[in-house]
Amino acid sequence: MHTLLVHGGGHGAWCWDGVRAELGVQGIASSALDLPGSGSDPTPRGGIDLEAYISSVIARVDAIEDDVAIVAHSLAGLTATAVGAARPDRISRVIFLAAMIMDTGERGIDSIPEDRRPNYFDMAMQSEDNSFTPPFEEACKRFFPGASEIEARRFYNQLTPQPLGPYLQPNPAGADALVRSGVSASYVLLSQDQTFRPPVARKFAAKVDCAPIEASGDHCWMLTDPDACARQIADLL
Repeated sequence: MHTLLVHGGGHGAWCWDGVRAELGVQGIASSALDLPGSGSDPTPRGGIDLEAYISSVIARVDAIEDDVAIVAHSLAGLTATAVGAARPDRISRVIFLAAMIMDTGERGIDSIPEDRRPNYFDMAMQSEDNSFTPPFEEACKRFFPGASEIEARRFYNQLTPQPLGPYLQPNPAGADALVRSGVSASYVLLSQDQTFRPPVARKFAAKVDCAPIEASGDHCWMLTDPDACARQIADLL
C-alpha cells in the first residue's frame, strides 16, 4: 500500500517532508504532490477550482501501482471525499487530518466562520489572480501556534497564495458520496487546532460516520511535530 499525502490551503508537498521521513523509517511508502497553483506547480491560480484539485489527485492515484491510502489535511478534505468516491477500488482508506469535510453540493467557504469569511474575499479581490495569503500574525495564530518564531517564519515563507476558487465551487462528491462508496475513513482531531476547533472537527468527522481520534497538536501538526503526526498516520493504516 502507498500513502499519498495531500496538503491544505497555501501549503505544498514540502509541508510533508518530516512526516515522509518518519514514515520511511517505519517502512511505509509515501509521496506528496503540489496541487495546482501550490508549491512549485506553475498552474495560473486565477482559473483553479475544486475540480482541478480533484483531477490532479485522481491522476496521481491512477499513476500509483499499489492501493492508496490518502491523508488529507485541512482544505484537502474537500478533494479527498471526491477522489475516494471516484476510485473506491483503488483507495483503501482516507485519513482526514484536521480537515474540512462537506456534503455533496456544499461549498467550502460556507464552513469558514462568518467573522473570517469576508477577509477571504477581500484579500482575493486585492490580488491579481483571485488568491490570498493571510498575514504572518494570523497565519501563526491559526496554522502553527506551537512553532517558535523562527520556525513560524520559515513555514510562512514557504506558503504560496491560495486560490479562492476551490472554496466557492459546490463539492461534486462530498462526505455522503464517500460513505456510499464504502471507502473507510478516519478523522484526526487536533486539540489545539485554532482553525477547526474541536466542536467543528467533530461535526466534520460525523459527516463520514466516524468517531474522531483526538491528538495533542495544532492545525499544522505535520510541521510542528512531524514524528508524532507520522506515528498517528501509521497507526491508522
